[in-house]
Amino acid sequence: MSAADLAVDSGQSLLDLGDAARAHHLITEGRELLPATRAKTRGVFLAYQAASHLKSKETELAAQAADQALLLARRIGVPRCESLVQGLVPDFERVRTTEGVDDLLMLVAA
Repeated sequence: MSAADLAVDSGQSLLDLGDAARAHHLITEGRELLPATRAKTRGVFLAYQAASHLKSKETELAAQAADQALLLARRIGVPRCESLVQGLVPDFERVRTTEGVDDLLMLVAA
C-alpha cells in the first residue's frame, strides 16, 4: 500500500467516524502524493474529497471536486468513480442553490 493510499484510506475511515476536518486533510494529502500514472485512482480520491467537503459544509469545494472526478471518470472510463459521484447527488440536491452545484447536477444527469 502506498503512502497515498494509506492517507486516503485513513481519511475515509475518519470521515466514516465523523471527523470530517482530519479526513479532508488526509484525503487531500493522499491525492497530492498520488503519481500521475494512477489517474483512475485520482478520480476516486477526488470523489472521496468531494464527500469530505460535503460533510464539512464546504459545498462549493465539494462541487468542484465532484466535477473534476466526474469529468476524469468519463474521459478515461472509471465507472467506480462515476458511481461514487452519483452517490453524492442526494446531498448535492439539498444544497442546489450553492454556486457550482446546479452545473454539477446537470453534468451528472448528462
